[in-house]
Amino acid sequence: MASEHEVSPGCIILDACCLINLYGSGRMAEILEAIPTVFAVAEFVAREEALRIYAGPPGRVTEEVENIDLGLLIESGRLEIVGLQDDEEKATFVELAAHLDDGEAMTGALALHRGWTIATDDRKAIRVFGEIAPGSLVISTPQLIRAWVDMTHPDEDEVVEVLKNIRLRARYEPGANHPLNAWWHARYGIS
Repeated sequence: MASEHEVSPGCIILDACCLINLYGSGRMAEILEAIPTVFAVAEFVAREEALRIYAGPPGRVTEEVENIDLGLLIESGRLEIVGLQDDEEKATFVELAAHLDDGEAMTGALALHRGWTIATDDRKAIRVFGEIAPGSLVISTPQLIRAWVDMTHPDEDEVVEVLKNIRLRARYEPGANHPLNAWWHARYGIS
Protein backbone atom coordinates (compact mmCIF):
# COMPACT_ATOMS: atom_id res chain seq x y z
CA MET A 1 0.00 0.00 0.00
CA ALA A 2 1.18 3.53 -0.69
CA SER A 3 2.34 5.64 2.23
CA GLU A 4 -0.45 7.31 4.15
CA HIS A 5 -0.39 10.56 2.13
CA GLU A 6 0.90 9.38 -1.25
CA VAL A 7 -1.38 9.79 -4.25
CA SER A 8 -0.11 8.75 -7.66
CA PRO A 9 0.39 11.39 -10.35
CA GLY A 10 -0.71 8.80 -12.95
CA CYS A 11 -4.12 7.20 -13.43
CA ILE A 12 -6.02 5.92 -10.39
CA ILE A 13 -8.59 3.22 -11.13
CA LEU A 14 -11.41 3.06 -8.58
CA ASP A 15 -12.68 -0.26 -7.31
CA ALA A 16 -16.42 -0.43 -6.52
CA CYS A 17 -15.92 0.22 -2.81
CA CYS A 18 -13.90 3.42 -3.37
CA LEU A 19 -16.29 4.64 -6.06
CA ILE A 20 -19.26 4.08 -3.74
CA ASN A 21 -17.45 5.80 -0.86
CA LEU A 22 -16.48 8.84 -2.92
CA TYR A 23 -19.97 9.14 -4.40
CA GLY A 24 -21.47 8.74 -0.94
CA SER A 25 -19.32 11.63 0.30
CA GLY A 26 -21.54 14.05 -1.60
CA ARG A 27 -18.36 15.70 -2.91
CA MET A 28 -16.99 13.24 -5.44
CA ALA A 29 -16.59 15.81 -8.23
CA GLU A 30 -14.69 18.18 -5.93
CA ILE A 31 -12.46 15.38 -4.64
CA LEU A 32 -11.57 14.15 -8.13
CA GLU A 33 -11.01 17.71 -9.33
CA ALA A 34 -8.61 18.46 -6.48
CA ILE A 35 -6.32 15.48 -7.02
CA PRO A 36 -4.01 16.03 -10.02
CA THR A 37 -4.46 12.74 -11.82
CA VAL A 38 -6.80 10.93 -14.19
CA PHE A 39 -9.43 8.70 -12.60
CA ALA A 40 -10.91 5.62 -14.21
CA VAL A 41 -13.35 2.86 -13.35
CA ALA A 42 -13.74 -0.54 -14.96
CA GLU A 43 -16.81 -0.79 -17.14
CA PHE A 44 -18.06 -3.82 -15.18
CA VAL A 45 -17.75 -1.93 -11.87
CA ALA A 46 -19.63 1.10 -13.20
CA ARG A 47 -22.43 -0.91 -14.81
CA GLU A 48 -22.80 -3.91 -12.49
CA GLU A 49 -21.36 -3.23 -9.02
CA ALA A 50 -21.27 0.40 -7.93
CA LEU A 51 -24.95 1.10 -8.39
CA ARG A 52 -26.39 2.85 -5.32
CA ILE A 53 -25.79 4.53 -2.02
CA TYR A 54 -28.07 5.07 0.96
CA ALA A 55 -29.98 8.34 0.78
CA GLY A 56 -32.61 8.36 3.53
CA PRO A 57 -33.08 11.21 6.01
CA PRO A 58 -30.80 11.56 9.06
CA GLY A 59 -31.39 8.77 11.53
CA ARG A 60 -33.01 6.61 8.85
CA VAL A 61 -30.45 6.81 6.05
CA THR A 62 -30.84 3.14 5.03
CA GLU A 63 -34.57 3.56 4.33
CA GLU A 64 -33.95 5.04 0.88
CA VAL A 65 -31.37 4.52 -1.87
CA GLU A 66 -30.01 6.77 -4.59
CA ASN A 67 -28.73 5.45 -7.89
CA ILE A 68 -25.12 6.34 -8.63
CA ASP A 69 -25.02 8.55 -11.71
CA LEU A 70 -21.52 9.06 -13.12
CA GLY A 71 -22.72 10.95 -16.22
CA LEU A 72 -21.49 14.41 -15.25
CA LEU A 73 -18.12 13.07 -14.07
CA ILE A 74 -17.66 11.25 -17.38
CA GLU A 75 -18.83 14.24 -19.47
CA SER A 76 -16.46 16.57 -17.61
CA GLY A 77 -13.52 14.21 -18.23
CA ARG A 78 -12.86 13.66 -14.51
CA LEU A 79 -13.71 9.95 -14.78
CA GLU A 80 -13.14 7.49 -17.62
CA ILE A 81 -14.90 4.16 -18.11
CA VAL A 82 -12.41 1.52 -19.30
CA GLY A 83 -12.53 -2.12 -20.32
CA LEU A 84 -10.15 -4.98 -20.95
CA GLN A 85 -8.44 -4.54 -24.32
CA ASP A 86 -6.07 -7.39 -25.03
CA ASP A 87 -5.40 -11.05 -24.27
CA GLU A 88 -2.86 -10.26 -21.54
CA GLU A 89 -5.34 -8.10 -19.61
CA LYS A 90 -8.01 -10.78 -20.05
CA ALA A 91 -5.65 -13.53 -18.83
CA THR A 92 -4.76 -11.51 -15.72
CA PHE A 93 -8.47 -10.89 -15.13
CA VAL A 94 -9.10 -14.65 -15.19
CA GLU A 95 -6.18 -15.25 -12.81
CA LEU A 96 -7.41 -12.60 -10.37
CA ALA A 97 -11.05 -13.73 -10.66
CA ALA A 98 -10.01 -17.05 -9.13
CA HIS A 99 -9.34 -15.09 -5.91
CA LEU A 100 -11.54 -11.97 -6.11
CA ASP A 101 -14.93 -10.86 -7.34
CA ASP A 102 -15.15 -9.84 -10.99
CA GLY A 103 -15.03 -6.08 -10.37
CA GLU A 104 -11.91 -6.25 -8.23
CA ALA A 105 -10.32 -8.69 -10.69
CA MET A 106 -11.04 -6.42 -13.66
CA THR A 107 -9.83 -3.34 -11.77
CA GLY A 108 -6.64 -5.16 -10.83
CA ALA A 109 -6.00 -6.50 -14.33
CA LEU A 110 -6.40 -3.05 -15.86
CA ALA A 111 -4.16 -1.41 -13.27
CA LEU A 112 -1.42 -4.04 -13.35
CA HIS A 113 -1.07 -3.99 -17.15
CA ARG A 114 -1.33 -0.24 -17.54
CA GLY A 115 0.84 0.75 -14.58
CA TRP A 116 -2.05 2.43 -12.78
CA THR A 117 -2.74 2.85 -9.09
CA ILE A 118 -5.55 0.72 -7.64
CA ALA A 119 -7.96 2.46 -5.25
CA THR A 120 -9.64 -0.13 -3.02
CA ASP A 121 -10.58 -0.59 0.61
CA ASP A 122 -11.07 -4.34 0.36
CA ARG A 123 -8.50 -6.11 2.56
CA LYS A 124 -8.57 -9.33 0.57
CA ALA A 125 -8.05 -7.46 -2.72
CA ILE A 126 -5.12 -5.55 -1.21
CA ARG A 127 -3.57 -8.83 -0.06
CA VAL A 128 -4.11 -10.58 -3.42
CA PHE A 129 -2.70 -7.63 -5.42
CA GLY A 130 0.35 -7.66 -3.12
CA GLU A 131 0.88 -11.39 -3.66
CA ILE A 132 0.33 -11.45 -7.42
CA ALA A 133 2.03 -8.14 -8.21
CA PRO A 134 4.38 -7.13 -5.40
CA GLY A 135 5.13 -3.45 -5.63
CA SER A 136 1.78 -2.54 -7.19
CA LEU A 137 0.51 0.75 -5.83
CA VAL A 138 -2.73 0.47 -3.87
CA ILE A 139 -4.43 3.40 -2.14
CA SER A 140 -7.63 3.74 -0.14
CA THR A 141 -10.60 6.03 0.39
CA PRO A 142 -8.99 7.67 3.45
CA GLN A 143 -5.88 8.47 1.39
CA LEU A 144 -8.01 10.07 -1.33
CA ILE A 145 -9.99 12.08 1.23
CA ARG A 146 -6.78 13.13 3.00
CA ALA A 147 -5.29 14.26 -0.34
CA TRP A 148 -8.43 16.34 -1.02
CA VAL A 149 -8.16 17.92 2.45
CA ASP A 150 -4.43 18.61 2.07
CA MET A 151 -4.88 20.14 -1.39
CA THR A 152 -8.02 22.22 -0.87
CA HIS A 153 -8.02 23.00 2.86
CA PRO A 154 -11.81 22.84 3.34
CA ASP A 155 -13.11 24.01 6.68
CA GLU A 156 -13.49 21.40 9.39
CA ASP A 157 -17.30 21.28 9.12
CA GLU A 158 -17.03 20.32 5.42
CA VAL A 159 -14.60 17.52 6.20
CA VAL A 160 -16.80 16.22 9.02
CA GLU A 161 -19.78 16.24 6.64
CA VAL A 162 -17.83 14.27 4.00
CA LEU A 163 -16.62 11.68 6.54
CA LYS A 164 -20.08 11.27 8.04
CA ASN A 165 -21.64 10.96 4.58
CA ILE A 166 -19.19 8.20 3.68
CA ARG A 167 -19.88 6.44 6.95
CA LEU A 168 -23.68 6.67 6.64
CA ARG A 169 -24.38 6.71 2.90
CA ALA A 170 -21.64 4.29 1.79
CA ARG A 171 -21.33 2.35 5.07
CA TYR A 172 -17.54 2.71 5.26
CA GLU A 173 -14.99 3.80 7.80
CA PRO A 174 -11.35 2.71 7.98
CA GLY A 175 -10.45 -0.31 10.07
CA ALA A 176 -8.48 -0.05 13.29
CA ASN A 177 -5.22 -0.98 11.52
CA HIS A 178 -5.54 1.55 8.69
CA PRO A 179 -2.73 4.14 8.88
CA LEU A 180 -5.27 6.99 8.66
CA ASN A 181 -7.76 5.58 11.19
CA ALA A 182 -6.74 8.03 13.91
CA TRP A 183 -6.83 10.97 11.48
CA TRP A 184 -10.28 9.94 10.23
CA HIS A 185 -11.79 9.43 13.70
CA ALA A 186 -9.98 11.69 16.17
CA ARG A 187 -9.05 14.76 14.18
CA TYR A 188 -12.61 15.40 13.10
CA GLY A 189 -14.38 13.90 16.10
CA ILE A 190 -16.12 11.09 14.26
CA SER A 191 -17.13 8.41 16.74
